[in-house]
Amino acid sequence: MQQKSLKLNAVFNFIKSFMNIVFPIISFPYASRILLPEGIGKVNFANSIIEYFTMIAVLGVNTYAAREAAKIRDDKEKLSKFTKEILLFNFISTAVAYILFIICFIFIERFSEYRTLLIICSTKILFFTLGTNWLFTAKEEFGYITLRHTIFQGLSLCLLFSLVHKSEDYLIYAGIGIFSNVGANIFNFIYARKFVNLHQKSTLELKKHAKPIFTFFGVSCASKINSVLDTTMLGFLTGNTSVGFYSAAIKINQMVIELITSTVSSFMPRTSYLLEQNKSYEYQQLVSKVLKITCFFSFPAAAGLFVLSRPLILLFSGKNYLPATSTMQLLTLMILSQTINSFLNNLIITPQRKEKFLLYAQIIALILNLTLNYFFISKWGVFGAGLATLIVETTLPIVKLIPSWKHIKDITNLLSLLKSLTGTIVMFFVISKISVLFKNNFLCIITTTVIGIVLYAVIETLLRNEPAFIVLNLLKNKRK
Repeated sequence: MQQKSLKLNAVFNFIKSFMNIVFPIISFPYASRILLPEGIGKVNFANSIIEYFTMIAVLGVNTYAAREAAKIRDDKEKLSKFTKEILLFNFISTAVAYILFIICFIFIERFSEYRTLLIICSTKILFFTLGTNWLFTAKEEFGYITLRHTIFQGLSLCLLFSLVHKSEDYLIYAGIGIFSNVGANIFNFIYARKFVNLHQKSTLELKKHAKPIFTFFGVSCASKINSVLDTTMLGFLTGNTSVGFYSAAIKINQMVIELITSTVSSFMPRTSYLLEQNKSYEYQQLVSKVLKITCFFSFPAAAGLFVLSRPLILLFSGKNYLPATSTMQLLTLMILSQTINSFLNNLIITPQRKEKFLLYAQIIALILNLTLNYFFISKWGVFGAGLATLIVETTLPIVKLIPSWKHIKDITNLLSLLKSLTGTIVMFFVISKISVLFKNNFLCIITTTVIGIVLYAVIETLLRNEPAFIVLNLLKNKRK
């Protein structure tokens, strides 16, 4: 099979993630003003609960299946057999997830006031299973993934403005969110026939997948719980309003993190393929380049969001959410830790088949997360949840450096990282002075962002930082 362009894959993933930023930038300000912190808090609390059951249904399959399918993607017969085996695993786990959901739904008293909302959000459990997104990731079909995702995001935006007009419409808002995130997955079965034959007769071997799948399931469990534990505990310990504030604080940070980390994850199938083909040199070169580019973008992104936290909160959420400003500033540091964490997960540990270390790291983080959230939320509320999250997200990549170090030390270019850091520091001080000159939030954000990008680009070019020239060459080639 002809190899797809890595640059094109990264561009498609960047576009997809960029759309994930553009649509919330349009939709969240509208929804947060209509639904207010109370309504946004209810929806996010319900979604945080459903994430636990979705985690059981997905069963950690996505990463494992994408890695293994990437190795046999050129053999349709083997890929078809593998796909059927993974789907069977997923259907069983989905049934278990729904049984557990029904039990909790009936017996947990706290859920009684969220019954309809939880039922709506629970449809996500089934749609995730049907999606088989791992197959398209393994085949590096990022163009299809991006197009499908963008179409459904656009449709969801139309539905939002058409149907959500008052605070009581939070149920409709929740349904639109499900449609936006996983509605497109049902079409994957149709398109999957291009790559696999699900009617092919074959003897299914489920046992050989069990150990790695359940290892990744452990990783997925701990990771998912870590990602929603702050929101869940805020909901139980404080209330919906605090969850609404926290959602406003973390929303924009998460969008920027996804923009960077999704581009990093697009290289995982290729790194797995290169290692399977014993192309160690090409693997090292690719990983080294991705690390430089990751830091090149994450450093200034964190600095820029820190400076613009207040105007961003005011513009996208409104003055009712101003108490979330300090928490958002704190969480900008999470951009650095999560991008490094994604790099270690997708390009070092998973392709090297060291997933057991992912499990150990996530268990450590989970214990730390639960402990810190309990004490910090009780003492400092929303800010405490943010502080606990930041400490946990910083601990994760530090722990994962232990099994990754022998690979990292050979590819790390400290000079490139120092150049990125130097440009970021200069940019930070300049835009900090500029941002206070504006009273209009929109004008402040646009002007400060443009000046920051231009200044950073000029500094990195003058310092002759390699990622700056990679980006310039990519832009030149696109223009041609």
